Amino acid sequence: MAGSGAGEGPTLIKQLAACDKSSRDRAVRSLLDGWLPSQSEVSDEEMKRLWKGLFYCVWHADKLPAQTDLINKLSSVLPKLEPGLSLQYFSVFLLTMRREWTGIDKLRLDKFYLLIRRFLNCFFVMLKKSSWDLDFMRRSIRVLVDGTFIADDKFQGNGVNYHIASIFLEEIRPFFPLRKEVVEVLLEPFVGILGKVGDKVLVGKIRSNVFDVLVKTGRRLLELKQSGDEVDESDDVVVFGTIGLVMGFSTKFYELGSSVDCCQGNRKAVLALHEEFLKLEKDLTSLGIDISIPEGNEGNEEDEVPELIPVGGETDANVSNDVLEPVEVNITGSAKKATKKSKKAKKATGDNGKKTKKSKKTECSPADQENDVKLPAEVASSNIEQNGDGDSITFTESVISNLQLQFEKVAAEVGLNSNVATACDLPKVNGAVSKKRKRAKGASGRKPQNGELTGEADGEGDGTAKTCENSTKRVRFSMKSNLVWKPHSPLPPLSLRLPPSVTPRGSALKQGIPPGPIKEMAPMTKKGKKAKSVKKARKVIKSMYPLVKRTKKLKSTSS
Repeated sequence: MAGSGAGEGPTLIKQLAACDKSSRDRAVRSLLDGWLPSQSEVSDEEMKRLWKGLFYCVWHADKLPAQTDLINKLSSVLPKLEPGLSLQYFSVFLLTMRREWTGIDKLRLDKFYLLIRRFLNCFFVMLKKSSWDLDFMRRSIRVLVDGTFIADDKFQGNGVNYHIASIFLEEIRPFFPLRKEVVEVLLEPFVGILGKVGDKVLVGKIRSNVFDVLVKTGRRLLELKQSGDEVDESDDVVVFGTIGLVMGFSTKFYELGSSVDCCQGNRKAVLALHEEFLKLEKDLTSLGIDISIPEGNEGNEEDEVPELIPVGGETDANVSNDVLEPVEVNITGSAKKATKKSKKAKKATGDNGKKTKKSKKTECSPADQENDVKLPAEVASSNIEQNGDGDSITFTESVISNLQLQFEKVAAEVGLNSNVATACDLPKVNGAVSKKRKRAKGASGRKPQNGELTGEADGEGDGTAKTCENSTKRVRFSMKSNLVWKPHSPLPPLSLRLPPSVTPRGSALKQGIPPGPIKEMAPMTKKGKKAKSVKKARKVIKSMYPLVKRTKKLKSTSS
């Protein structure tokens, strides 16, 4: 290589394609950080050998983080080089990808797709760095088109062309808005490609991923403008829809479709695009809507000085107040809820502090416990004053639960029966305790069945509500439905013997005991009809011979 030692060039390329990752990393650092940016001109042969080593450097890269880091290093050097050297670096990259494309297996295909996408993005960054100079843009776009879509080489690298056509609008989207002249230089080559290439797949990719997107977004933009809905200027519908409406693609496609140089196989697709854009432009004219491409800021954003906002004094105080206001509102909201509940508990229980703590535990929900916030005394006192005077009591669920606790305390002191049904056992309707009680039948009303316990058996005189201890499951046992015939045991007597057809099923069958015998019948086979017809035909043919002999014999006797 120029500017390097005699044997440094081949050694560097071998290190780029080495199996050892550390050797590849050292070679990439020395190439991209030192040697390549210092060069003003590199021969085509040296650049091709260099990209051969870089291709296999990406080939050997394993795991997504290492692949992404290497791809970003290789693509980010493109805008940093001299304009001529950067275009050469990009063109040889496209040539290498087309040459090696057929050797890429499906396991490594995704990282090379990512490599193409990153290089196309840095290609647009390079154009932006040149302030979207029209002459440099035309040279760069010509390198892209000649190296991929209309390349005259013999390489089978159509996958590179398809992928670039698919991601072109996605990668140019972050750089909009742009001037009308810049957009025309970027998209006009795709119009000419449709009239030159004979690859049907490439024509379909360009139509579906470039021009159909412009038509759909343009139609959607007209619908939004007609309905009066507000749309963000940075939305894709506005950006791409405006290009589809304003750039005059209908005239360009008509001229291309009617020219002699247009490929005959693509003429139908070109004229179809002409009709779609013509209808779109007519709708825009009929609606009378003024739409134009916005003049974007196409300079370098790095040179712009951001506007500084002074911090301090009143501004700092306003910012702190704005930040703290919503937090203060949330805290007071939860505090009000907590103070209201504590006040109601105090009214219900009086001066008994233990009962107040217990009622708080029963009435607080998990959400309230999570949002429990300790507040200063001023906030708590202000909340208490907002509640009003304490003469009236609202009967809510917390008050009722506190009254229930007081009732249970009095009942325990008096010595009432603990088995009496309480308010907790009664059904509730809309949060209030229902006055209806379940009617309990006495022991004399009906006969107790097997496994059923009554109040008299337990020593209780009257029928009370059932508890979990004395409630048992009643099971009816029937000898007939639980008999199972066991083939390996002796048969039961004739009076209890059951045929296999009435063998009980479901829960009556015991696990591990097979059902009655099942008789398997051999499948019936039908004889073919063709065999019978053949036999009959053969019999008929055999029976014809004696008749012929008999007629001959009769003729001979008659003569």
